[in-house]
Amino acid sequence: MTGSSRNAAQAERWNGEGGQQWIDNRERHLREHQRLLPHLFGAAAISPGDRVLDVGCGCGETTIAAAQAASGTPGSGTDKPGSGGSALGLDLSAPMLEVARRLAAETGVASAQFEQGDAQVYPLRPGFYDVVISKFGVMFFDDPAAAFGNICVGVRPGGRLAFLCWQDDQHNEVFGILLGAFPAGTRLPSPSRDALFEDPRRVSELLSGTGWEDVRTVAVNEPAWMGSDVADVVSYSTPPASAPTECGSAPGRGWSRPTAGQASRPNARGLRLARSCHAARA
Repeated sequence: MTGSSRNAAQAERWNGEGGQQWIDNRERHLREHQRLLPHLFGAAAISPGDRVLDVGCGCGETTIAAAQAASGTPGSGTDKPGSGGSALGLDLSAPMLEVARRLAAETGVASAQFEQGDAQVYPLRPGFYDVVISKFGVMFFDDPAAAFGNICVGVRPGGRLAFLCWQDDQHNEVFGILLGAFPAGTRLPSPSRDALFEDPRRVSELLSGTGWEDVRTVAVNEPAWMGSDVADVVSYSTPPASAPTECGSAPGRGWSRPTAGQASRPNARGLRLARSCHAARA
């Protein structure tokens, strides 16, 4: 791993069973995020020739898409020679980065590169990047202020930051289903994401205090495919205790199956639930 890591617990999680569980459910996550990603890329406004940093890139899908946009060929599966655009995906998880490199090779996107590292301390080249993006990857920093300060150093004057972060559990229908299995006031276990990202005011204060300007957050609400039916969603949301999911970490004992009335009606295309996040940019 390039540089040290202050996120020891997260590094252990994502390089172990948690990372493998995420890899095993990669296609599920792609479907879930399908309607959310346009908000990220709309805020990022990547142009041909841009140099993009993808923080917490996971299995690399957003890095590959960013590299395609920066090469002037979004969605084409190939790079445009001579464009000069590129994307670097940065993540703590070696297993997920192996998947990312394989996907980039399979799609022929040589301008998408990947490094294992902690964005809080990773030695970014000063003023090098035009755009920084993150799809739900910024919520797990041990020290968010240090991370965003370090990332800011790597961005050129006038460069851009765009990321997605989840709203609180009550604004996400899938969390509501799971909360329905518990007494009122119970807070579900989660993969240690920082609650400050649920509050747009605190996000603005964090970014403004670490060198970013013109900070804006927009509430995003989209229907998302979560599984084939309620049982499938609950099964995915309750894996082994050490394995984080998009819905949080499994609490182990004490979960009960929610009634069908607690979920959106499933149909032939599966169960779609409301997903709510913030799209932040600076």
